[in-house]
Amino acid sequence: MSPSDALDTTDIVALVLSVILPGTGHMLLGQPLKGLVILAAVLGSCGVGYVVSVIIAIDAYAVARVRKEREVGPWEVFPEHRRVVGF
Repeated sequence: MSPSDALDTTDIVALVLSVILPGTGHMLLGQPLKGLVILAAVLGSCGVGYVVSVIIAIDAYAVARVRKEREVGPWEVFPEHRRVVGF
């Protein structure tokens, strides 16, 4: 990973927020509607959504990495996942 690929403070905060309260990290990364839908799904399911919080955090990580190279669409999920997270 080159220095330009390194996560900045905003990216790290977004990852932490995504683990604590899924959806808030996406809001911080410029995907507010996607973040609100994730947050509503977690709250609406009475917390069952926390089961998928790890997946949501991985998506936030992928968005954080890819947005350094190009614009990420408002509903883009796991952008360039094969290159960024290896699966």
